[in-house]
This record gives sequence, C-alpha cells and structure tokens, in this order.
Amino acid sequence: MNKRIYRAENIQLAIANIKQELGSDAMILSTRKIAPKSIGSYSKRARTMFEVEASVPEYSDVKTEYNKAGLGINQKELTDSIKDDIADIKDMISIASFGNGMKNMVCNHFESVGILASLLRAGISEAGSSSIIKKASLSMDKNSVKGSNIKSLKKYVMQQCLNQISTKDFFNRDNSSGVPHVAAFVGPTGVGKTTTIAKLAALLTFERKMKIGLISIDNYRVGAFEQLKAYASIMGLLCVPAFSSQDLTCALDRMKSMDMVLIDTAGHSHFDKVKIDEILKLIHTDFAISTHLVLSVTSESTIMKDAAAAFCAFNPDTLVFTKIDETKRCGKILDQVSDIKLPVSLITNGQRVPEDLIVPDRGKLLKIILGNGQQVVA
Repeated sequence: MNKRIYRAENIQLAIANIKQELGSDAMILSTRKIAPKSIGSYSKRARTMFEVEASVPEYSDVKTEYNKAGLGINQKELTDSIKDDIADIKDMISIASFGNGMKNMVCNHFESVGILASLLRAGISEAGSSSIIKKASLSMDKNSVKGSNIKSLKKYVMQQCLNQISTKDFFNRDNSSGVPHVAAFVGPTGVGKTTTIAKLAALLTFERKMKIGLISIDNYRVGAFEQLKAYASIMGLLCVPAFSSQDLTCALDRMKSMDMVLIDTAGHSHFDKVKIDEILKLIHTDFAISTHLVLSVTSESTIMKDAAAAFCAFNPDTLVFTKIDETKRCGKILDQVSDIKLPVSLITNGQRVPEDLIVPDRGKLLKIILGNGQQVVA
C-alpha cells in the first residue's frame, strides 16, 4: 500500500492536493491536527496545521494487510470499505465548496464532517447545519463525552434536530361544544391547498367518523370550486362557495351541525399584499377560524421563507408541507419550523386522495426531514 502524508493549513487544501495527486479513489487513512510550535519570537506566526494520510490501495495490498491481522476479507467487504472511504472524501470536498463559516466549522469540529455533509445533502441550510453541530458538540462537552466519538455525536445531533421541531394533530377533535371547528388553509399559488383539504376531509370522514363541511372562497382560480365540489360529491359531503363575508357567514350557519368545516382559500403571490388582505377581511367573521399555512417543499428555501413571512399576517396555528415526494431535500422543513416556531400538522407525499396524507409525530417528521436513505443516526 502506497501511503502518502499531506500537510496543509486547512482540510480543504489537503483534500484538494489528495484529489489532484491520487484521484477520487483515494482512501483517507487518518487525520489529525498539528499544534503550532512555539519557537522564540516566531511563535505568534505559527499556525495550526492539518495532516491527512491517504493512499490508493490495490486489492492485493488490502487483502494482505487484513490477513496479517488475522481478520480475513472478501470482495464485498473490500468494496464496502473503499466506498465508505470515498464517501468520506466526497463529504470533505462538498463541504469545502461552502463559505468560510462552514470551513471554520469543519476545522473546529473535524470529526463531524460526515454528519455535516448528511445534513447539507438533506437540504438543511449551511447556517442551520452549522448551528446543529455546534449545539450538539457543546451538549457533548457538558455531559463529559470525551474524544471523537462519532456515534455519540450523532445522537446529540439527532436530539438537537428534535429540539427544533414540533407536531400537532390539530384536527383530532369532536363537536362536544355544539359549535363546529372552522379551519382555513392559506398559502401561495400552486402549493396544493385544495388537494390537501380533500385528503384531510376523507381522513376525518372515513377514519375518524366526523361530520365535515367544505367551503371554497377561491374565486380567482378557474374551476377551483368545481374541483373541491367534485371531491365532496365523491365523499358525500356538503360543499358550498362563499365569495363575500356575507356568503361565508351564511355558509357557516348552514354547517352548524358539522364537527369541522374546512375552508379552501385562493392562492396568491406572497408579494401581493392587496390580495392577501382581501382574504384576511373575508374570513373575519363571528366564527373563530383557525388558519393553517400550506408551503410546498419543492420551492426554494428563500421563497418559502418569504411566503411564510407574508402569510404570517394570518397568525397561523400550524404549518402544512406538501409535495415531499417531488424532492429529496426535505431538510428545508427544519429551517422553516426553526424560523417560524409553529407545529407541523400535516404533510402530503403524492397526488392520491386520500392515501397520500401524513399526520406526523416528531420522530416521523425527523425521518422525512433527513430524507430517504440519508441517515444521521448510527
């Protein structure tokens, strides 16, 4: 096995040199920090260096080393080992492309590089991923977990992620008060509010045996009411339009015997404050109406954040995330709930009604956030 040692002022430079000289198949054998040496008046100029030992082994070399140790090895074990090492290198290279803040994070918490890369691949922002690692590392230190124990760090990372999320089964209620609960779904155009309402109505009607009424106040999108009415007809539910405050009051009066009434609102650009204010005025009635902000995970993080800020004028009670089946980067959910500090009530993962609806608990939500197959847990 041809071993080479690379020294550089940071991990990124060392990895770049390894990639250039040995190629992407190189194996990282060991890494360590080299403390600056104090040599007279030059001690202030001394810098911490990083030393990375790497090689590109031949199969026979690796097999010989394992046999010498009395371990034995087969082709699958060798392949898996090499794949793991290549994955480590790719993690380091991917993180090296981020800003200086992320590079400093890697230098200060080098043992976290693989976990950090997993969080970033899942779609969690650079700032969010960095914050999680820092808090997890501090928690480890406070609990006296010594050494670069990756397994322990993973557990603390998972706990930090859980600390930032909350869920609420908001629609599991009865009509014991004699007054139906009224829930309006708001959000930008195209996030899937109508389909989400249809899925929820089916869940509440057929699984929870509740009496459900549907109201559409969407008079902007062509066929919006017809779409909701079609779903209602299939399920045998009352569905009426209401395009003014008076219409809405009359519709709610007709549905006093219901356990729950779901309101479908028009989708508007989050930049259109006039249209958003129109919806706010329309749902201002004598009935207490909860609101639920619907966001699509397929949107860019900045767009989701801007939309959430605009629709927070409704003082939403929960968040609903849609279209998780159309992306592998559901980590954006963690960024949103960390900013908005609201529980998640519903998640949709397809077009099927009513099957593709999830009422998540915290554990299920965390699995969704981390993405399919991108596990942070040991």
